Amino acid sequence: MKSTAAGFMYRFLPCAGLLAIGLMLGSSGCQKKAPSAADTTSPAKAPASSTPVAQSKEEDKVVATVNGTDIMASQVQRRIDVRYKPTLARLAQQSPQLAAQQEKLLRQNIVNDLVTETLLEEQVKQAGVQVTEEELTAEMTKQLAAQQPPMTVEQYQKIVEAQGGDFQAMKGFLMQSMRYHKLLESKFASNLAVTDADAKKYYDENAKEFQVPEQVRASHILISTKPTDPNGDPNQAKVQAKQKAEELLKKAKDGADFAALAKENSSCPSAAQGGDLGTFPRGQMVKPFEDAAFAMKVGQISDLVETQFGYHIIKLTEHQDPNQVAFDKAKTGIVDQLTQRKRQEAITQYVQSLRQAAKISVTSTYTPEMPEPVQPKIVTPADANNKK
Repeated sequence: MKSTAAGFMYRFLPCAGLLAIGLMLGSSGCQKKAPSAADTTSPAKAPASSTPVAQSKEEDKVVATVNGTDIMASQVQRRIDVRYKPTLARLAQQSPQLAAQQEKLLRQNIVNDLVTETLLEEQVKQAGVQVTEEELTAEMTKQLAAQQPPMTVEQYQKIVEAQGGDFQAMKGFLMQSMRYHKLLESKFASNLAVTDADAKKYYDENAKEFQVPEQVRASHILISTKPTDPNGDPNQAKVQAKQKAEELLKKAKDGADFAALAKENSSCPSAAQGGDLGTFPRGQMVKPFEDAAFAMKVGQISDLVETQFGYHIIKLTEHQDPNQVAFDKAKTGIVDQLTQRKRQEAITQYVQSLRQAAKISVTSTYTPEMPEPVQPKIVTPADANNKK
């Protein structure tokens, strides 16, 4: 009982999760980015294992009952089609067997969610909780503006619909989630306070989380040794690359604008930023590059550094010694995460109590095996002490 309640609430928090599901329709893997324009031109087909949304009465069946309210198989299918249809379609093209396994797991989880949602709907109706269209639009606008890159509601709608999703249904799910959020916040807001003392205690007991390793910031110019002609002589290409790199190195050391040289000559994507690679610790760059960068002084320009990518000219622009993020810098993030943790625990207990008091029956096929939620980790900015 505890794991099913906790599993739902972990997916539920925060209420922004539904938009994240929608954005996932156009992307793959773990990248946190919005779908590209190219993704919107080719709607995905439904996997062969998916049944039509509009099921006949003969096909539809009860998969669970909550306090006398039936949850139907068509509701489960509708949720799959709205949230996961394009993703399952792409997965089915790669591995039909894996897609079928994922769809089965999704059905189990969705039935579990629908059970909890039915219980919450009872409480929402009793409390008279409402969410207006204006509130919904404002929440969507806020969430989409926080995406990388930011999006408007209209752009999001085009992406969802181009991928075969139902935008109006997505809005309905988000509004439903917002109603639950309002209900739960009204019940627990007064019990979620985290004091400065709580934050300081966490800070002191988890000091390692706030340690920042030695870091440097560097720019570079990369001259690739890869032949531009597939049939070209790689040895000749390497000789030519070194000659070009040596000429650029002389210009850089003679005082030429390093960023301009990088923009005009570097084959690294960082050329667009004048060669700036940002701040990085040890272990992030290839060894020859790292060794050179960490041995330099700020403002110094290296000799040629050869790696498997080609010849690099490095300019060190910043060096940060190992340090500890100050409590004042970390406090806001600690308070936010501890508040989120308290909220998650309170809501999980509340949903568990609703389940224990309810009369619930679920078809054995749809009984989920839910993992315990993972506690959120407090993340500290690597350069927090250097920000003003």
